[in-house]
Order: sequence, then structure tokens, then C-alpha cells
Amino acid sequence: MKKFKSILGISLLVQSVTFFILCAVNLEKRKSLAKACGIFAVIGGVAGATLLITEYKKRKNAQEEIDLSDEYFDELFDEYDDQELLEEEDIDCAFAADA
Repeated sequence: MKKFKSILGISLLVQSVTFFILCAVNLEKRKSLAKACGIFAVIGGVAGATLLITEYKKRKNAQEEIDLSDEYFDELFDEYDDQELLEEEDIDCAFAADA
């Protein structure tokens, strides 16, 4: 269900191309069906492109949020590294061998 919009957008674009080809074939034969195929081609193309663009923007925003949280944690860990809190001498372990 996660990639549903992407798959639907691609399938609508493929359907749009197919209807456009049907429209071109029917225009050569001067059939009235050409206008209907052309209309479906335009509607499917616009709907498919809209779905793909909104999904792309959503994924881009999610990636930017991930990058921002990564930067936050990198800065946080850099502060602790600067304070040198993670040295071996500072660690007291209750399970140390008393031999």
C-alpha cells in the first residue's frame, strides 16, 4: 500500500499514451471515437502526472526531515565527543573482575 500512488500514477500515464495512440489512429480514419480517446488521454495524463508529482514531493520532504534529524544527532554526539565523556577510564563496570 506504500507505493500505491506511484504505481497508479505510472499506470495512468501508460494508459494515457495508449489512448493517445488510439486517438492518432482514429484521427487518420476520421472516426468520432478519436475525440473520446483524446479526452481520456489528456485526463489520464494529468491525473498520472499529478499523482507522481505529489508522491515525489512527499518523499522529498520526508528525506529532508530525516536529514535534519541526522544533523541534529550528529551535532549532539559531537558535543559529547568534545567533552570526552566516552573514555574508558570514566567507565565503571560492576562486573569487573576482582582478581
